[in-house]
Amino acid sequence: MTYFYLAAAALVVVALALLLRPWWRAGRRITSADSLPVLNAAIHRDRLAELERDRSNGTLSAADLAEAREELQRQLLDDTAATEVVTADRFSRSSAIAIVILLPLIAVAMYALLGSPRAVLPGEAQTQRASAEMEELVVKLAKKLEQNPDNPEGWAMLARSYKSLGRWDDAERAFTRIGPTLNSNAGLLAEYAEMLVQKDNGFSERPRQLIQQALRLEPENMLALFMGGGDAFDRGSYAEAITRWERLLPQLEPGGEDARMVEASIAKARERSGGAKPAIAKADVMPGAVAPQDDVHRAAAKAAQGAAQAPAAPAAAPTATSVSGRVEISPALKGKANPDDVVFIFARAVDGPRMPLAAKRVRAADLPLDFVLDDAQAVMPGATISSVPQVRVEVRVSKSGQAQAGKGDLTGKSAAVKPGAKGLRIVIDQIDQ
Repeated sequence: MTYFYLAAAALVVVALALLLRPWWRAGRRITSADSLPVLNAAIHRDRLAELERDRSNGTLSAADLAEAREELQRQLLDDTAATEVVTADRFSRSSAIAIVILLPLIAVAMYALLGSPRAVLPGEAQTQRASAEMEELVVKLAKKLEQNPDNPEGWAMLARSYKSLGRWDDAERAFTRIGPTLNSNAGLLAEYAEMLVQKDNGFSERPRQLIQQALRLEPENMLALFMGGGDAFDRGSYAEAITRWERLLPQLEPGGEDARMVEASIAKARERSGGAKPAIAKADVMPGAVAPQDDVHRAAAKAAQGAAQAPAAPAAAPTATSVSGRVEISPALKGKANPDDVVFIFARAVDGPRMPLAAKRVRAADLPLDFVLDDAQAVMPGATISSVPQVRVEVRVSKSGQAQAGKGDLTGKSAAVKPGAKGLRIVIDQIDQ
């Protein structure tokens, strides 16, 4: 931001230097003109009186007097012209001063009107401002929908907005207000399920039902396949997870970030299943199609056998798959935290989705607390601490007991760190307003 302001000031100085160059030269010729017209008039009157005396004394003829008068008139005109030049020079100096003042003001006004002043704000300030603006828009949209509730598209938009702000309860209410359209739209059902998983930091029965319903409506829906694979992986149905993710993979850009994440998830599911061939999920079969039941049972049995034989995943050590440190509350805020208040400790990608990469839940009475967040605590198998270049650990003492932000919550966060960072010290020293 400082560099931008310095560069802009330098450009203004250069522009002023070029524009004012003619006035510098003119300024050298400027003399005081306050008494010049009066002085010229007095001199010419004295000379004219002298000529009249010479004519009265007989030393000057009438013809010579007339010629002398004409010469005086010419001189007076020349002196007047010179005075006008000096006055013009003085006017030019005033113009230069006006340019020096007006040019920067006009530049600033034009930038404010046509430019992007917020672009020079620090990244955190930009985020806060964008969040505040979005909150304002969401409030307006909510008021409009209360006046006209028969608007499924509007409720879907409001639900997505609440979801992006982390207001999970409001998002859930907005999804339920969509109406019958929700139950016939696979995309909305998958978004609803995703929101519930984010809200609860894991899969529960309700999002599982929504995912199954979405896949029955649209077996190739990308978000439903992704969430369905995550659900199957969470339940230990690795073959089913592989099936769904392999159906998703051809729809993604080859070599892209999403494709690499899904490929990593498939590889992890194969490792957990002992290399079992994927089963065909019954819920994903198109209506009217017949699933090869024998193959399903054989694959499921093999997957279960592989899962039983596969060794348990080793506990993550504080290496490139984890971050660790200590959480404490500042002395100034200790009195504002009740012992039974829920404390959420979670890691998020610095550049990426807001869904936590890993999370744990404790009580305020446990603070200060040494913590480790690792890939074993991932909500989605492909979205892990080890899968991103930088993470930030955030802590929230929730007054409502919910993971979403609430007024009066006590918060703290670390700086951006790389996976494997140890010895982080996170002080809870902020209050959400």
